Amino acid sequence: MTAICVRIAPLVFFTLVLLSAPSAHAQQCSQLVWSDEFSGSSLDLGKWEPMIGDGCDINLCGWGNSELQWYLAENATVSGGTLKITAKKQRVRSRKYTSARLRTLNLGDWTYGRFEARIQVPAGQGLWPAFWMLPTDEVYGSWPQSGEIDILETKGQSTDVLYGTVHFGDAWPDNRNTGSELWNRGGFFSDGFHVYAIEWEPNEIRWYLDDRLFGRKTPADLRGHPWPFDQRFHILMNMAVGGTFVGNPDDSIFPQDLVVDYVRVYDARRPTLEGPDRVGESENGVVYSVVGESGSGSSYSWSVPSGATIVSGQGTSSITVDFGTSSGDVSVVLANSCLSTTLTAAVFVEPPESVDTVYEDFEGNRLTLVSASGSLNDNAANPDTSGVNPSPVVAHYVRDVGTQYDTLVYAFSLPDASVFRNSKRFYLDVYTTAPAGTHVTVQLEDSSVATGGNFPLGRHSSYLAQTSVQNQWERLAFDFSARWDGDTPDNAVDQLIVLYDGGWFTGDTYYFDNLSAYAPGPADTTPPAAPAGLIASAVSSSRIDLDWDDNTEPDLAGYDVYRDTAAGFTPSPTNRVAAGVSASAHSDTGLAASTTYYYQVTALDTSANESAPSNEASATTSG
Repeated sequence: MTAICVRIAPLVFFTLVLLSAPSAHAQQCSQLVWSDEFSGSSLDLGKWEPMIGDGCDINLCGWGNSELQWYLAENATVSGGTLKITAKKQRVRSRKYTSARLRTLNLGDWTYGRFEARIQVPAGQGLWPAFWMLPTDEVYGSWPQSGEIDILETKGQSTDVLYGTVHFGDAWPDNRNTGSELWNRGGFFSDGFHVYAIEWEPNEIRWYLDDRLFGRKTPADLRGHPWPFDQRFHILMNMAVGGTFVGNPDDSIFPQDLVVDYVRVYDARRPTLEGPDRVGESENGVVYSVVGESGSGSSYSWSVPSGATIVSGQGTSSITVDFGTSSGDVSVVLANSCLSTTLTAAVFVEPPESVDTVYEDFEGNRLTLVSASGSLNDNAANPDTSGVNPSPVVAHYVRDVGTQYDTLVYAFSLPDASVFRNSKRFYLDVYTTAPAGTHVTVQLEDSSVATGGNFPLGRHSSYLAQTSVQNQWERLAFDFSARWDGDTPDNAVDQLIVLYDGGWFTGDTYYFDNLSAYAPGPADTTPPAAPAGLIASAVSSSRIDLDWDDNTEPDLAGYDVYRDTAAGFTPSPTNRVAAGVSASAHSDTGLAASTTYYYQVTALDTSANESAPSNEASATTSG
């Protein structure tokens, strides 16, 4: 269900060009050791090697990803202080598109350092720009055993999401990858230039957008696989067209340029900011810090968005901020013996959200299950009713350890799937034995197109969350992750997929509940009106029928039915006998003969508010 991003370079051996690991001495200033500022009128062939063709000459047709382009040297041009990699609708041999792919193999090869480029990515269905690194010597074996580091990847159809990834593991199909994603809820990365970077040290790789850290990976994140990132790597820049990561292109968009202002390599880390890129409206106590700083005699002057207040730390390397309602930049003017610069991090202030629609709570709101890779019990007892999710009934799911992309598939009618990119978010309550940091994905599909073997066709979009605790309920919020197949219309979605720990062979247990849509705005806390006119009628020695007046609430989600053997009882989860009854009638069966039963009914709305109970009605089963 997820793209297998395969990029393989031929096995080549060259003289090592090493960067030392960053020094522990704070006084040592980071030094620029290699760069291309693209200040000339042609590509510097002393720094870059253009790659030619479609990969078939090295037994890698489509470059391992079913890509559709033919790479040409002339599609990489230098002018006006920038490099342009141009994708065109242009036939060469069997390929309908051309583009360019450049590498520094044997011209620039490094072990450790900071690698950055200032880039403006293009927008358009089926474009796949990338700034990345491959091993020069492949001492641990062919791809991905010797590793791959993706500094920047994005999809042309969804340039509001940035991907930073490492690839590793055994040979395909037992390859693995892990990474970090950054969703720009304030705009699109294609709107302008940004600096994309990694800082690579022994046993750690960190990803940066402009001046802010957004991802970090260590050997622990490889879950027992060898860490191959201790050998020399080289840089690649390219723009693919089509392939398993982005789907087929829209021919009307061509030509398109990937524009590069510069590429630079430093021997050690440079100062950056750490702190969240998104905060809640009026959130207090948010910390931002300067990290990776070298030099001495530092001074700091911070600024924050309108409506936010620096409550402590002005003039130091770390501040605490109370936010208001406005998004904007957190920035600091930093000066010391090594440099004078301004570091800036964009911060999006999220409005409050509340429940809009409950799709599946395994009681009153239900989706139709189509299939499951693992073992599902959708009427399980809650392992902990004292936490985030007090519901007595939840789903219990054991992931199939032999399935890399284990899927739970539900029928799902959605008139307009674009709302989950623009205004709404999926939420899901999860309790799992899987370690903190495990990915959970919700994916929307058109079942008439999507099949097990034709990814990404028919896949409209996906949404990502990750766990933060183990064996404890938490409410996961899902961020937009990818717009996969641009040919799948917003109104064609009829299937929802839940993937637990996609890409891994794990057999963890997951309890889950309350798959919902949240929308911006204050929570609806007004309960619906109580049902009225409840009547109980004994039908037999084991059945009593109930009937009550229809509730006219516009957001009615259903009714809960409560039963007891004593009059004047209080409705509670312990005496609830039916949840989410859709009609204003219910048959209570399996009762004891010659017994009087008392009933009350409550109404529920789509925000999970429950009304006061109805009148109490009773009936006595026959002998």
